[in-house]
Amino acid sequence: MFWNRIKQISVADAMKLIKEEGALLYDVRRPVDYEKSHATGALLADKGKIEYFVETNDKTKPIVCYCYRGVSSRIACKRLMKAGFQNVWNLKGGYAAWQKESGDVTQT
Repeated sequence: MFWNRIKQISVADAMKLIKEEGALLYDVRRPVDYEKSHATGALLADKGKIEYFVETNDKTKPIVCYCYRGVSSRIACKRLMKAGFQNVWNLKGGYAAWQKESGDVTQT
């Protein structure tokens, strides 16, 4: 099954991947939720069109996607993988886990 090929990543490992390898962090929640608060440095992207939002043509650059709990972001990961991106991760536990474990959020 395709869902089994989507790699999961913990908050700690995602933060390390962002810091050490410059991974992109994409928030695929609704714009209103992103505007209220999001992981610091995260970019807003529509889960249904995320492959068009990605800022890089380097399909090997690491990408971490998150939604609120980690379900919708799997759809985003699937779309990126189908578009040829090779290093795509789904944040285990989503934004809720990011908030709880890192506390690194931007509130507007």
